[in-house]
Amino acid sequence: MTSSQDIQLAVNRILRTLSGKRLAGHRDIRLGLDRINRIVPDKQEWKGIHVAGTNGKGSICAFLTGLFKLGGIGYGSYTSPAFPESHNGITINGLYVNPRMYEMEKNHVQAKWDRIASGWKFHHHEDPETLSPFELETATAFRVFEKMHVPYGIVEVGMGGATDATNAMKQKAVTIISKIGLDHQEFLGNSLENIAKVKAGIMQKNVPCIVDHTNPPSVVRVLREHAREVGTDLILTWKAEPFLLTLDNRKWKLESYQIQNLLCAALAFRHTFPHKEINLDKLMATDPYLPGRMEQVEVSPEISGREGQTILVDGAHNMLGIEGLVGHVDKWLRKDEQPVTWVMGMSSSKHKPFDKIIEKVIQPQDNLAFVEFTQGPNDPAPAPANYGADHAKAIVKSPDQVYNGEPEVGAGLRWACDKAGEGGPVVVTGSLYLIRDLFKLHGINRKRELGTCRPGRSQLYRYTKLARERKLTAAEEREFKRARRHWQLSPVRNPTFADVHDGGKVNSAEVSAETSELQRKAAYHKAQAEGYRKTISVVRNDMRNDSTKNSESPNELVQSLADKLEGLKKQMKTHREEHASAMLKIRGRPALPNKKFMGHLKIFGRPKTAKEPTKSPFLVLDQSEKADAAANSRLDSWGQTVEEAAATATVEEKKESKKKEKPDGKAAADDPFADELVKGRRDV
Repeated sequence: MTSSQDIQLAVNRILRTLSGKRLAGHRDIRLGLDRINRIVPDKQEWKGIHVAGTNGKGSICAFLTGLFKLGGIGYGSYTSPAFPESHNGITINGLYVNPRMYEMEKNHVQAKWDRIASGWKFHHHEDPETLSPFELETATAFRVFEKMHVPYGIVEVGMGGATDATNAMKQKAVTIISKIGLDHQEFLGNSLENIAKVKAGIMQKNVPCIVDHTNPPSVVRVLREHAREVGTDLILTWKAEPFLLTLDNRKWKLESYQIQNLLCAALAFRHTFPHKEINLDKLMATDPYLPGRMEQVEVSPEISGREGQTILVDGAHNMLGIEGLVGHVDKWLRKDEQPVTWVMGMSSSKHKPFDKIIEKVIQPQDNLAFVEFTQGPNDPAPAPANYGADHAKAIVKSPDQVYNGEPEVGAGLRWACDKAGEGGPVVVTGSLYLIRDLFKLHGINRKRELGTCRPGRSQLYRYTKLARERKLTAAEEREFKRARRHWQLSPVRNPTFADVHDGGKVNSAEVSAETSELQRKAAYHKAQAEGYRKTISVVRNDMRNDSTKNSESPNELVQSLADKLEGLKKQMKTHREEHASAMLKIRGRPALPNKKFMGHLKIFGRPKTAKEPTKSPFLVLDQSEKADAAANSRLDSWGQTVEEAAATATVEEKKESKKKEKPDGKAAADDPFADELVKGRRDV
């Protein structure tokens, strides 16, 4: 009879054959937990809060991070897709993970998979292929959580639930399912009930599941049935409505769907921390931030043509999201019959109702620029710009209200700002990949951006090794300096922050007036020297690119600056000498360049416990084989188990110790053969 393993290997062969016939631009989306379960650790130190659904997942994660911040609880957060950079999907206590750390951990995950894949290929003569991009990012996020020792991880599902890579979490505190709608039907199913079954797969036994009660009754019924099968409680958000007594919505102006997302987060937090206070007004005062969702962005005059142009950016990419956005625009931005100028770009999908979305968004007096985003390595293809423009022309009053230029977000935004005029509302919406392109434009000033975590010990050790091998770049040198400073200011080594971890205050060091003056002087001369350096560089560029230098009438201004170049160099040298002199007095010794290089032992210290041996991740055994292997591994050469042999040895040791304690005569009397042995012994 064919085993399940043989069937799986045959399926893998078929999939690899089909993968060679994929068209260009095909997205590498492979649902399933087989690969990622082999690279995530068996033991998970942090507890997960798993958020699934079609709409509102990101908002729920943002509200949860605010509640964790108010409660003073450490957390990590992982959302997708990440933009504008790949590491921006992971935050630690409200800060983006350090990009160098992200790359290091990502390389560790890839290296681990390469080892597993080579072992699997040797053992089964099958190539398990590579990890999908989302699996690689998810495993990296989990590894970052472990490295940063976060107690809780807020994780947003990528697609679906049961077979999503994020479902490889071993330990969950609570699960959340937000509003479910039609999206990704080619992967999840063509009905709300089928999609609900897939998303219900994140439920775990004895782990409460919070569900948005505004879901259709048929969806709630499916979720209840699955919760009953799994053995967990399903809690609807109407039970959290008493929390709304702490929310003044006249001040915050939240839409109904945003309130439901807020209740999902509040109820999940209450079940995780029953004794923590939940005040929604205090939560909203922290301004929970979700990039690209209902975000106000300033546009510079080089794009908009005027000062102070502000646009609304929201990544609504399905019908549920569009309905919420249109309701917000009609309520707060649109004044009477004033036209709204839209910049829109969608991902291509045969199941997405583009005509209905455009009809929902556009009114006859509105303007529309339907553009395309830049397709990345594993991004979906953008919907053709002319497709959206043709649908819009059938709705608007005049063809001039539809953009017909270059289908690029920058050009479309310039047209939209010009079309909107002074004070006209401009809204950019659609795929989050379009929002990513928007945020990369020069001249887009986001009012709020998260900071980045400081480099830790791993980055310090990495830069130490790199600095010994080659000259660091300017960015690497800055990171290296930040890593050294962070290491020096650690509460473990520096008394200034020793009491902060326990809720104490910063023990500021007392600095004399003389030292303060020297520090001020050093900072001044350093800034001046840097200014002169930049000036010299600019003058040299002008001299190099001056087209009139060999002509009869050279540029007099450039020539006069060139004559003063030596004076600028002398002044820069003077400031550098003054800076070095001040720093010498502060340190009490000259700068030691090699002091920045520290060894592994100094950076990390000695490990407290020995590392456990790594188990083979590709050895597959049945339950009976596992039992036999466990029994055989505990047998010695005489067929005894290790426990039996240990018990026998203990008894023998006790007998020997008793014999040693007795006198010689008594010991001989206890032994019936003692006399015979004495008689037969010959004295030498």
